[in-house]
Amino acid sequence: MPEGDVKVVDEFDPREAAPSGGVGLCLSGGGYRAMLFHLGALRRLNEAGRLATLTRVASVSGGSIVAGLLGRCWTELDFADTESGRVARRFSELVEEPILDLAGRSIDVRAVLTGLRAGGAARRVQKFYDRHLFKGATLQDLPTDTSGPRFVMLATNLTNGSLWRFSRLYMRDWHSEEIKNPTLSLAQAVAASSAFPPVLSPSFLDIPGRPRITLTDGGVYDNLGLEPVVKNCATIFVSDGGGSYAQSARPRTDWLGGTLRVLYTIDVQVRRLRRRQIMSALGSGRRTGAFWAINTNPVDFPARAASLPISTVQARELAMVSTRLAKIKPGLRLQIANWGYVAADSALRSYVDAGLAEPAGFPYPVAMG
Repeated sequence: MPEGDVKVVDEFDPREAAPSGGVGLCLSGGGYRAMLFHLGALRRLNEAGRLATLTRVASVSGGSIVAGLLGRCWTELDFADTESGRVARRFSELVEEPILDLAGRSIDVRAVLTGLRAGGAARRVQKFYDRHLFKGATLQDLPTDTSGPRFVMLATNLTNGSLWRFSRLYMRDWHSEEIKNPTLSLAQAVAASSAFPPVLSPSFLDIPGRPRITLTDGGVYDNLGLEPVVKNCATIFVSDGGGSYAQSARPRTDWLGGTLRVLYTIDVQVRRLRRRQIMSALGSGRRTGAFWAINTNPVDFPARAASLPISTVQARELAMVSTRLAKIKPGLRLQIANWGYVAADSALRSYVDAGLAEPAGFPYPVAMG
């Protein structure tokens, strides 16, 4: 290489040969909307016996909220053998109920108003997560590789523009020296992963003997959380709760509204590029698995359960719920979770297991009217 040339390292290339094994799940960002959509998908994966087969879970932003709780509770889920495979019998109690409760509590505006100093909003969000979900747990409370999947929560390192990984084994990005067996609080890792700019960002990581690390939402780099899974798993499930782009004839141009519009446009484009990458990998046969998204048209799935009727209009409306950590009405919470359940079921039976039995109905039928 001639002197002065810079070698660009491609951290994720779906054209690479697939690993020989491993089952990964990617949970996208998208605030409470994505969190609830993923919750429904996780419920269906559990019923189908797929949750217990996971070897790696990667998440960003809203996906990291539900992934962090799932990881904290993994060894208590009480997996038991059924006709569908191993199923977690305490999933509703330990994961579903706390997440549905969290979606009824607002934090983003309060965090901004009470944390005006740099990093203050992220610290408020961290305390909120710890109080309602994580109860003082650290990254060391995630399962070991022999007791469950490896959970990797992702943030974006603004120091060097790389993807920062939080896991039980290490914290690092590919530029930085690895921090082994970190005891960082799980709430801080999730708060960094969901530090959506500009209102909840930045999140500071102070490590003794090292310069301060400035982090922001993992979705800035990879809103689908693909990289740790695609590199290590032959079978991939991707749940995208990122929502749809709200077109506007007169987009806001004030500094806050205009900045948010620009950031959202960037986010949408990054997600579209990542979506093309994963669809290419799945379509080429280099990886097996399935992709589903909150803005998928239900009629586009080849296999659809008659017991789970959801219209194109309903799905489109749910995809337009705002990307915030703000209270969602009870009925709407359940509708979003129902759609995640339907989307995961349709994707599994369309692309993975045509023999998978149809569900009896929605997990929350009362919400569908």
